Amino acid sequence: MTVFLKSNRIRTKTIVGKKQIAYSVLFSAILGFTLGFVAKILDSPMIPYEISILSFIGSNWGIWIFIPTLIAVYSYTPRLAAIRVFIFLISMLVSYYTYTILVLGLFPLKYIIFWCILALLSTIPAYIMWFSHANHLISSIIIALPISVIAFEGYKIYLDTVNYYEKFMQYENILINEGNYYFMLGTEIFYALMIIIILLLVPKRKKQCLYIIPFSVVVFFALVIIL
Repeated sequence: MTVFLKSNRIRTKTIVGKKQIAYSVLFSAILGFTLGFVAKILDSPMIPYEISILSFIGSNWGIWIFIPTLIAVYSYTPRLAAIRVFIFLISMLVSYYTYTILVLGLFPLKYIIFWCILALLSTIPAYIMWFSHANHLISSIIIALPISVIAFEGYKIYLDTVNYYEKFMQYENILINEGNYYFMLGTEIFYALMIIIILLLVPKRKKQCLYIIPFSVVVFFALVIIL
């Protein structure tokens, strides 16, 4: 499998100059730094309830799988995909925890180490994800993986919300009165949009969806059964 991925049998690498590579890495760094800062600001209890959904989405895995997926796919080479995703995540952590340390006066060392290790490990799926933007059966299987994980997390959020409010007698009224029904609905719509965007932007040929969707369904139900 590794030898197969290293070859050009799935997707051909794009030959570009050092300046273009530097710009692409710089873009990843700026994007990561900006989103890390925004994520920390949105995590503040002072933000209005109307936009608190953005904080909730930012605190889950889906959006941080979605963005690196697109970064990896739209890189020139698989190695560059791994580098850009790592730079993106590290830049995000730098701004997020710089704010935490300097503004909030907290120093969560264990969390910092954990997320830095995870950022380093993300280079492996990023390298593999680069091969998803090709007209190949393996590419369809690769695309199905982030779609399945995002769909599974959206499903878990839905179940957790429903299970929580089922403890109350006036389940539906409480959801509507507190606005949480629309909060949950907005979250599910956002997750659905992430999946749709991946299906629109990542496959090389639209007919690949005939393979991607069944693969995604199989992986999704496997996650439901296992987890």
